[in-house]
Amino acid sequence: MAKRAKTIRCPECGGNAVFQTRTDTVEYKGHTATVRVAGHWCRKCGEAVFEGDALEKRERAFLELRAKVEGVLSPRHVASIRERLSLSQRRAGELLGGGPRAFQKYESGGQQVSVPMANLLRLLEKDPSRLREIAKEMATGRLARSRVSALPVKGGRVVARPTTAAAITRRRAR
Repeated sequence: MAKRAKTIRCPECGGNAVFQTRTDTVEYKGHTATVRVAGHWCRKCGEAVFEGDALEKRERAFLELRAKVEGVLSPRHVASIRERLSLSQRRAGELLGGGPRAFQKYESGGQQVSVPMANLLRLLEKDPSRLREIAKEMATGRLARSRVSALPVKGGRVVARPTTAAAITRRRAR
């Protein structure tokens, strides 16, 4: 591993930035949280340069704050619930909604969990046995896997059509 420079030139003001651990503040919609993080801190303007683990730590603190302010689950909490339910990210997306990559996005902070999904996860956290119900309903086909209806056509082929309200209305008008 390369040795870290004790000082660098500040990209903001050109001053001298010294490597040290300090408390930094993250902000979101008027709310703040603090996090201890190592970085190069400018003596002149106070700006900081973060790399690697320090940058990730600061980003996690921001995502936790954003989730708290928005009233939804943090990426770490989503991962914790999913793991307690013994689901892979892909399986969680298939059973609970959002698609095969939804939980990867939720847990990385790339996409914020919606309020309905947060509510569902909170309910499953309190009563994991309900997950078996969802899986059983999916297996028997009673829960819609997608918003497409299959209609037979000549020769035994099947044509998939969207089942939106507009599409149904158009079909009925024909």
